[in-house]
Amino acid sequence: MKLPYVIRTVLVLSILFSALITKAQQNDDLLNVLIKKGVLTQQEADSVRADQALKEQKKKDKEKENQHGITIGSRALQISGLIQTEYEGFQQTGVNNTFLLHRARLDVKGDINDNWNYEVYTEFAGTTKLLDAYTTYKIADYLKFTAGQFKIPFSLESLIADSQLDFIDRSQVVNALAARSTDVIGNQNGRDIGIQINGSFAKVDGRYLFDYTLGVFNGAGYDVTTDNNSHKDIAGRFSVHPINNLIVSADFYDGQGNYGTPAKNYLRNRGGFDARYVIGGLALQAEYDKGTDGIIKRDGWYGQATYFVLPNRLQLAAKYDTYDPNEISKNVKTNDYTGGVNFFFNNWARLAVDYVDRREEVTQIKNNIFEAQLQLTF
Repeated sequence: MKLPYVIRTVLVLSILFSALITKAQQNDDLLNVLIKKGVLTQQEADSVRADQALKEQKKKDKEKENQHGITIGSRALQISGLIQTEYEGFQQTGVNNTFLLHRARLDVKGDINDNWNYEVYTEFAGTTKLLDAYTTYKIADYLKFTAGQFKIPFSLESLIADSQLDFIDRSQVVNALAARSTDVIGNQNGRDIGIQINGSFAKVDGRYLFDYTLGVFNGAGYDVTTDNNSHKDIAGRFSVHPINNLIVSADFYDGQGNYGTPAKNYLRNRGGFDARYVIGGLALQAEYDKGTDGIIKRDGWYGQATYFVLPNRLQLAAKYDTYDPNEISKNVKTNDYTGGVNFFFNNWARLAVDYVDRREEVTQIKNNIFEAQLQLTF
């Protein structure tokens, strides 16, 4: 006959107390004895064992932590990287074909808790550069604060991670107007130092309808110690997700750049809109950007399509890219036609092969280029 409920409860609490001061084997032996005597059921004993095991695991996890509560391999400290080795074959006479280390990067990031996260992203190819170094505080999905060095919220293609690009190189207009290789302020890898707020809101069917970002930046670029003028630049981006896998965005950048010979402060404004739609193995993307540097107005756009002929393995890509570096001058546009093939060995390794047919409006130059890039992420 089983003991009354009150007596059984007292005995169970005694076992739990004993578990805190005796060895695990002694506890296990005691539980087995009480099961035989009918004091505890097998289910109740298993529950006690599970509770004790959970406490022991928490104790071990705590011992692994350092004084800041960061655990190697946990969400608080995640280490990843990117290596891209490229071959460039030039049609143009006098330009040497070459192998090059396109990118070699190390990314350290993590969530200190549910509200605070950080990222430190470093480039080692060529001259070592600090790309990203920022912290974000999240109040809710609709309001996050970020401070430090990070990407400017302008241009869809500029914001896409280098490892996720469909083509080896970005478009002409993006390189010229999104603080990249041909921008008047020099190649800043699309980044600057400042603060921003961003978030998502209006959730429908499990997805947010709207995203926004608004930031204030130095306008001097990344990895610098001080601003080169007293003016602060403003950038913003607003996106709509009307249906699944479709994003339509508009963005702007208002600022001043310090450039030229001798260097002076000139107007440096940008505006644009873009869209991306993915359906099955097909992805369509287009973007238009315009900019004003001093008195010079520039604009351009691109449209591209990619398709997986073998799911997650073999992808074909095509792109049209046009750029006008000066709207006042005639016949200065450059039109690029790019065909590409991407082969994914697995989730971490990819071989990309592109051929770019470059066509100038005035004088056609034999400057087509063949590119191949092996990428590994870890």
